[in-house]
Amino acid sequence: MSQTTKLSAMSSAWLQIQSTLNSINHMLIFLVAAFFFTLARSLDFKDTAMHMFMTGIGFHVLIAQALMSHYKVNPITRWISHKNKSRFHGLLQLVGGSMVLLGALGKFSQKEVHLNTWHGRFGVAAAFGCAASVVGGLVNFFQPKIVLQVMPPSELRFRHNLFGLLTFTLGMTAIYLGYYSEFFTRYVDHQFIPAMMLATALVYLLTIIGPLGSLLTKLKYRRQRNHQLKQEST
Repeated sequence: MSQTTKLSAMSSAWLQIQSTLNSINHMLIFLVAAFFFTLARSLDFKDTAMHMFMTGIGFHVLIAQALMSHYKVNPITRWISHKNKSRFHGLLQLVGGSMVLLGALGKFSQKEVHLNTWHGRFGVAAAFGCAASVVGGLVNFFQPKIVLQVMPPSELRFRHNLFGLLTFTLGMTAIYLGYYSEFFTRYVDHQFIPAMMLATALVYLLTIIGPLGSLLTKLKYRRQRNHQLKQEST
C-alpha cells in the first residue's frame, strides 16, 4: 500500500469517527433538551425553572447546533450550501442568544440571585459574552464597510470564531456548575445529576471539534498574513 493510499484511508477513517461522534452528540443534545423541558414543565416554567429552561436550551441546544453548522460531518447541514449554512448558523445564534439573555434577565430580576457562587459568576460572564457574540455575529455576517476599514474580513472571522468559542465555554461551564445548585439538588434525583454532568461535558467536547479545527486553521493563516505584512513593512 502506497503512502498516499495510507493517508487517504486514515483520512476516511477519521471522518467516519467524527461522523459517529457527531451523531452521538446530537442524541445527547436531544436527551438533555427533553430533560430540561420535562423538568421546567413539571414546575410550570416558573422562576428558576424558566431560567434553567431558557439558558439551557439556548446554550446546550441552539448555540451548540449553531457552532456545528459548518462542520462537514454534521448530518443536518451537510447537504446545504456554505451561504445557507451561514444563514442557519446566524439564525440559531440569534434565537439561542436571545433565549439566554431573556433567561438571564429573568434571573437578574429576582431577589435571590447570588453572584457569590461560581455558577452565578460564570452565568453573568456568559450572558455578557452572549450579547457581544450576537452583535459580533451580525457584524461578521453583514460586514459593514466601516468595520472593514478597521480590520480585514479574515481577521473579523477569526475574532468571531474565537469569542464564540469562549462564550460557549462560559455558558456550558455555567450549566455544568448549575447542577450543583440548590435548584437541581432539590428537584432532581441526586443519583441522576452525575449523568447530566457527564452529558454536558460530552456535548461541550464533541461540539467544539469542528469550530476548534476551524479556529486553528484561521490562526495559521493569520500568523502567515502577519508575518507577510511584517516582511513587506521592512
